[in-house]
Amino acid sequence: MRKMIVARSVIAAVFSLAVLAGNRPAAANMGAASATATKPTVETRPNILFILADDMGYGDLSLTGNTQVSTPNIDRLAREGLVMTQFYDPAPICSASRAGFITGQFPARNRFVTYIDTRKRNGMMGQANWLDPSVQTLPRALKGAGYATGHFGKWHLGGGRDVGDAPLPTAYGFDESYTQFEGLGPRGLPNDLPGSLAKQSADLGKGPIDWLERAQVTSRYVDKTLAFAARNKGRPWFAQMWLDDVHTPWLPDSEQETAIGNAGDTAREKKFLSVLAAMDRQVGRLIDTLRATGQLDNTLIVFTSDNGPTVGANTPGSAGPYRGRKGSLYEGGIRQPLIVRWPGRVPAGVRDATTVGQGVDLYPTLAAIGGATPPAAPDGISLVSAWRGKPIAEHPALYGYIARPARAGDAAGPPVSIRSDRWKLLANLDGSAAELYDVVGDPRESHDVLSAQPVVAKGLTEKLVTWVKAMRLQPPIDPNAQRAQPGPVE
Repeated sequence: MRKMIVARSVIAAVFSLAVLAGNRPAAANMGAASATATKPTVETRPNILFILADDMGYGDLSLTGNTQVSTPNIDRLAREGLVMTQFYDPAPICSASRAGFITGQFPARNRFVTYIDTRKRNGMMGQANWLDPSVQTLPRALKGAGYATGHFGKWHLGGGRDVGDAPLPTAYGFDESYTQFEGLGPRGLPNDLPGSLAKQSADLGKGPIDWLERAQVTSRYVDKTLAFAARNKGRPWFAQMWLDDVHTPWLPDSEQETAIGNAGDTAREKKFLSVLAAMDRQVGRLIDTLRATGQLDNTLIVFTSDNGPTVGANTPGSAGPYRGRKGSLYEGGIRQPLIVRWPGRVPAGVRDATTVGQGVDLYPTLAAIGGATPPAAPDGISLVSAWRGKPIAEHPALYGYIARPARAGDAAGPPVSIRSDRWKLLANLDGSAAELYDVVGDPRESHDVLSAQPVVAKGLTEKLVTWVKAMRLQPPIDPNAQRAQPGPVE
């Protein structure tokens, strides 16, 4: 098992570091990054499909180093489009990351600092019980611009456990939605899920419920997405398809396990690889159907993951060459490949290793492409220039936070971070216990250069502490509230 992980990491490192080193087109300036040549018309606006995988690590795709199973359908999206290799999640944990994607703001600005749990734990962690529906969101902006809007898949922005009064996804600008046990409204609940989350969701009511095996959930999301696309073929549409196959627990059916043959060294790894390959096939089914119905080439597809792979000793899932996993602000917890496919507009077969992007950039980018009102107070920038083949040389500082007590020697590292240019600094909320890395020259974060770069360290620490104060971040009330590892279905 460990030999396999090392081999996959080496391959992913070769891919990532080779991209970092070579073939960099001339960079565009910041003005070009945030401007578009002409305002899109109704006729030129694409459909937009945002596919978000849950807990998929940087190295889990065959594109980025997985030699155990292949992911040919997702890889094909990359071959036919652009891959950003310096793209960061808004946070290293599901709810906070999703809040950043949908609002274009750092999650902490909206009191999203970890995953939504019970009311009690949310209170201890400083986490909101749900996203404030008055906050500007990408789907609401696109709906205002004439798009049909739908959400299909995991939500985790409110509703579930003992939080039954959260707004439905439709309160955020979606015309329709279909989710699971971390959201309300129409949803599909796994009848074979360990624990009580499915039952708790059912007890909350607030929408029709379908019971089905966990192995069939993604197929249902694809069906719902395709039906939505078919109903809205005569107008531009925006769909979020947020898949949770790769999130524990991995419960493949016999057909999914048979499909990977002898891949995997342990029973647990076989299950993980089975659901990973099954997710790729479902993405392929979605793409093939859009192609058959004549909608594919006018659909802008964005694919990435919400955070790094699941934590735990000898746990399947690969962060590639990077340090850290889910829950960590090291590269392995937040760095993802971002795949963008849009024939004729986004160049095919391009690897952009220059542009640094973050999930908060998607709202201003997609709003610009869709002719929608941009966010009034964004923390991100438009990546349109980079997606058109002109990498962006500079990006405002990227900030990250996850609510958990600082523990000396914790493999997850400090709870707050800033990346500016080539430098990345992690620290406690007060700036103590800082670590500094050159993530361009040392993307594995192997060498702490804090003492060698005192001026850089001082400047970034001051900026980080200022940001912490602006976000009004506080340590958890209970120092033991954050579990050492996220639970199996968080």
